[in-house]
This record gives sequence, structure tokens and C-alpha cells, in this order.
Amino acid sequence: MMVDHDRFEVSFRNPIVRMWFYVMLPTIIASIILFIILPFEYHQVVQMVGTLILAIFTIWAFIYKRLSKDNKGGK
Repeated sequence: MMVDHDRFEVSFRNPIVRMWFYVMLPTIIASIILFIILPFEYHQVVQMVGTLILAIFTIWAFIYKRLSKDNKGGK
């Protein structure tokens, strides 16, 4: 049986999960509140800011994973 060493651990010991909770969870909550409070004309701005934050987080997670794999001497 093969063991997959690239498994994703969902715990606060994983820095990517920690950063998701620090960055994305407040972004989602703030976006929901702003969607409720702001008029319809501003919903697209809130959506674009949330998408930008998600893109920055995804790029950071990709770079972090790549660098940590290189430092461990991985594939």
C-alpha cells in the first residue's frame, strides 16, 4: 500500500489552515455584512475585493507550499 506524503492536514498546526482562518474567514464575514448593509450598486466592489484577497491568499499558499517542499528536500 502506498502512502501519500503530500496529504493536506486540516489542523491549526498547518500554517496554510491558520492563515485561511486569519485572512479568509474574516473576509467572508465582512463581505456578508457589507452585502447586507450596502446598496446593490456596491456589491460588485465587495465581490472584487474578496476575489482579490482570495487570489493573493492562493498565490501565497502555492509559494509557501513550494518553498517548504524545497526546504524539506522534497520532490
